[in-house]
Amino acid sequence: MGMSPRHPRPCVPWLLVPLLVVAGTASTQPQQVHSILGGYVSLSPVPPNKTVKEIEWSFSDGASTIIQVAEFGPDSFKRPNPKDRFKERLEMFNATALKIRALERGDSGIYGARIKLQSAELKDQFFDLSIYGPVPEPEIHHQQLSLTTQGCNVTLRCSVPAGSDAHAAWHPRVPRGQFCQDGQRLCLAVPTSAFNTSYTCVAQNPIQERNVSIRLDTVCRQQETHGWWRWPLCLVLLAVATGALLGIVWLWRKKRKKASEGAALDSPSSEDAPLEMPYAEIQRRNPPAVDEWVRLGG
Repeated sequence: MGMSPRHPRPCVPWLLVPLLVVAGTASTQPQQVHSILGGYVSLSPVPPNKTVKEIEWSFSDGASTIIQVAEFGPDSFKRPNPKDRFKERLEMFNATALKIRALERGDSGIYGARIKLQSAELKDQFFDLSIYGPVPEPEIHHQQLSLTTQGCNVTLRCSVPAGSDAHAAWHPRVPRGQFCQDGQRLCLAVPTSAFNTSYTCVAQNPIQERNVSIRLDTVCRQQETHGWWRWPLCLVLLAVATGALLGIVWLWRKKRKKASEGAALDSPSSEDAPLEMPYAEIQRRNPPAVDEWVRLGG
């Protein structure tokens, strides 16, 4: 069901065990504290009903080494080693609480507060801090296996991205009988009357929670929708292609006809050529002489 491994929780260092056993009180049991990567946390020991003289803070990441990280005194704050892994990220808060800023993965571990009272008594308190990354948005993967007029067979999977500090689960919890054989997916046989049912996938860690839902009708009617729009779409595409082809043929025929008419005008046949008008050759004569005029007149 998309489960991811939880963030490893550090164990109480073995050097701290004698302190827990000797004290033998509820106050020495590690208090579980959770915070988010990049955020901050304040570790506040329960002040005893006596005057506090000094508090020494220690840290262990689960190994055998314990380091002292801070000393609180009356209006004082000391860092035994300012160059340790915490550097400038530690500060005193409310005179007794240890505040850690810009939390990192390596800050997960056991923090011990040794409280020195004015009466020379010692009180020990411990905090088990776990750092978690931000919760990513869960993912629902679905697959429709079949769709009939009676119902729909579909599989659903709820998961979170690999490497996240969160685990995923269905909410509300679904019966085990609805899971597939792999135990990770839901195998659902949904009647048409239940198409409006929704399932919610929740991703969470001790700090945050995110969820996303899916309605079965968005899955079960998807292929049904595909079935009816394919044929009209094919007909539309066929009509467009046919119209384009007819348009190309018409333009080709029109261009061919225009070319034929142009050729006829440029090269007329002998039958259609206009006849040339014959011109009679007229000989030019000189005007008659005067004596000829007289003779003719006589």
